Amino acid sequence: MAIPEPHRRIFASVFSPVHVNDPKPKAKSKEPDRAWLAATTFLSIPDRGFEGLEDEGLKVPGKGVTDSLAYLVDKGVTNRGEWSIFDWYGGEMRRHFYKNYKAELVKFLDHRDGLRKIVYCLQLIRKAYFAPLMEYLLPLLDAVEQERVFVQRRRNFHLMIAYTLPWQRVSPLLSRELMTHAITILGIDTLQEREEEVDVDDMEVDRRYSVSYRDWRDEPSAEVRMQMMTEGEDARITTARERLLSFFNDLELVGLGGVRAQNVFAGVMNTMMTEFMRAAYTGQWEGPSKVSQHLRHWIENVFARLVVQVLAIINVPETGTKETDRLDVKLSDVEKWQEIGIARLGALRTGELFDVIVEWPASSGAIEDLRHFTAYPAARFQVTQSFSAALEQRLLHPGASTVEILQMYISIIRAFNLLDPKGVLLDRIARPIRRYLRDRQDTVRVIVGGLLADPADAHVHGPGDTLVELSAELTKAHQNSMTSDRGELDWDDMNWMPDPVDAAPDYRKSKSSDVIGSLISLFDSKEAFVKEMQRMLADRLLQKWANFDQEMSVLELLKLRFGDNALQACEVMLRDIFDSRRVDAVVRNDQGLTRKLAAVSPTSSLEDDDIPQLHAKILSHFFWPELQEQFFNVPEEISELQQRYAAGFASLKQSRKLTWLNGFGQVKIELDLEDRWFTDEVTTWQATVIYAFNTPSDEGSDEGSDEPISKSVNQLAEELDMSVALVRSACLFWVSKRILTEVQRDTFRVLEVLPNEEEEAIGGTGVSAADDTAGGGSADSAAAAEAAAAAAAKESAEAATMEKMNLYWQFIMGMLTNQGAMPLQRIVMMLKIAVPGGFPFSNEELREFLAGMVSKGKLEIVSGGNYKIVQ
Repeated sequence: MAIPEPHRRIFASVFSPVHVNDPKPKAKSKEPDRAWLAATTFLSIPDRGFEGLEDEGLKVPGKGVTDSLAYLVDKGVTNRGEWSIFDWYGGEMRRHFYKNYKAELVKFLDHRDGLRKIVYCLQLIRKAYFAPLMEYLLPLLDAVEQERVFVQRRRNFHLMIAYTLPWQRVSPLLSRELMTHAITILGIDTLQEREEEVDVDDMEVDRRYSVSYRDWRDEPSAEVRMQMMTEGEDARITTARERLLSFFNDLELVGLGGVRAQNVFAGVMNTMMTEFMRAAYTGQWEGPSKVSQHLRHWIENVFARLVVQVLAIINVPETGTKETDRLDVKLSDVEKWQEIGIARLGALRTGELFDVIVEWPASSGAIEDLRHFTAYPAARFQVTQSFSAALEQRLLHPGASTVEILQMYISIIRAFNLLDPKGVLLDRIARPIRRYLRDRQDTVRVIVGGLLADPADAHVHGPGDTLVELSAELTKAHQNSMTSDRGELDWDDMNWMPDPVDAAPDYRKSKSSDVIGSLISLFDSKEAFVKEMQRMLADRLLQKWANFDQEMSVLELLKLRFGDNALQACEVMLRDIFDSRRVDAVVRNDQGLTRKLAAVSPTSSLEDDDIPQLHAKILSHFFWPELQEQFFNVPEEISELQQRYAAGFASLKQSRKLTWLNGFGQVKIELDLEDRWFTDEVTTWQATVIYAFNTPSDEGSDEGSDEPISKSVNQLAEELDMSVALVRSACLFWVSKRILTEVQRDTFRVLEVLPNEEEEAIGGTGVSAADDTAGGGSADSAAAAEAAAAAAAKESAEAATMEKMNLYWQFIMGMLTNQGAMPLQRIVMMLKIAVPGGFPFSNEELREFLAGMVSKGKLEIVSGGNYKIVQ
């Protein structure tokens, strides 16, 4: 059946009447057949691999071939409905490529540098395929047709490459290649070198293309900066730039550019921006900060410059004509990149925020950088969430002392007041810290101790001893409140801003809030602070004799916060001390005790030919906190002075009498030993114990003997009517001062002469062995020596074990201070967790060690068998 002409034309427009593999078109005359045969024979590509592809040149056509090409081109142009020589040549390119090159190119994808090999081979293939087209066929067409035919053939060639090389395998190779050059062009490798080699020559680095933030802080002029960022580019960076742009040009030519290459390039540049900030700004926290300015300058002059150069190559559309308005990088794009950079910088500072707070105030520049990031609620939420998680992990745990937590909290208050003056971020961060501090038993004691500390002693105490800065902060806060405290509703404040939208419903912020106010408001009631203030003030007043300016200043400043009535007892305590000076002078004068007036704490000199001096502080019992008195018998000389002093006081104050608290006060003591003098200020019970060695004991004593006096702990406890624990504690104190030596368990002797190094090496401080001249070393003597040696070895082993156990005392003390009283089993469990490598001692060994600490007065056993730190 014949096909109607309209249907035949439609079918022919879709399906070409000549198959791609047909050697020639179906023509009615012999002239087209001869022309087709001559042209296709000349244009056919021989089936060869990559061998000789570089050296293969163009064949020179004869006159017959030239005429045949002209004839076929003319026929193909005028009769578009028939198969043209251009269509045949495109099919020949596909046949030859799939047969000769496809498999080899796919193999290159498995090599690390395979992409460069692929691009190089594709360039040779493209040259071999397009040279005949450009040399013999396109010149036969007019300009319009040349553009159309060339774009069509190029598109088909690119599609053929895309089908052969899957992009999911090409993109990792392309990304790796781009990173290799971009890291040099953007100056990241220079910054990494500075991190690894701190002794790099600064003059050399300053001439490099990427100027580091350290160099930027010197603030060169705009012209100098631009010269350093452009003309200062060294040969290494110039070479990397040229190679990268050349490589992108090659990619575009062989069909591996376009939108897909743009996506890979965008991903690489995204990574490079983050890597640059990590290398350039990590740990750069000095203030005032210029990091944001340096980052914006780098993005505009380095980052954006590379983007413009690369997009000018790979952003060419399929038409071959660049659309300038659509493809050029606009100023708005650069501004967006700068905002992205600021956001990345904020993320970097958020991750560093804990360390930034630790280093405060030297790290104030990092907080300034973070202010640019926290302009939006989402960013503010990210900062608080990340920092709160870091606090839970690194600070709010039993291993951190209360002093460390409070020091960190103070730095947080100062830093976040700079970051967010309205205090919303601080309000979020502080809530878990404040809850945790309320559960610490020693929080109030540490705060009050810091308030009473002398700022002049800040350089003496270590960072973990006390919060000395609280005292100075208290004074500074009072001065600030007098000059700028107008409250929240200050109608003259032209910079007033409403609360942020992300503020909590119960958020309240006052302009007068400060570090001291934040710490005092940790607890709902001020009674805890007042009681602790009374207790610590009492300790300080009893330990010092003169110069109470610091205590008076702190008390006056706290009265402004708590009120006069709350601190009335503290005022009475101070008044007692000042009144005691006047009363003490009168009593001493009336009783003839003013041989020498020394402005020191109560002293007792132990020289036989000298009368001890006695000073007293007279306390109003009702207003002072309960004092835990240690009862014992003082030396007879001191007891007589106390009776004379009490009589003088009774005559001065008719209706009052003194009750002596011998456990309090200090003694300035002087000891005359054979080879040295010892002078120090000690407690009254320590002085009483060492004075007891000045007289021999009743049992077996020999007053005429020159041997040093030895006394046991039980003997001293009975003689002085003092507790055994207190006696042993005093003896160990004098052992640490090398005044006494422990000759055997709980027996001590005066160390009149310090041993030399050899004697110390062989234990010369113990009991010396006498020569056995009678009996020539009898069996009894040998047995006694052996028994003594065994006892000494056992005692030495026990001492070594206890010394090792002392290494874990800080862990135990920290746990009991931070977590409160604990039973033995829980202490063991936490030690096994906290001690690296595990706790090596048994429960019985730990129980014996803790019992020793109880006897020393460092621990006490409360209800339930729990161990607790003695306050």
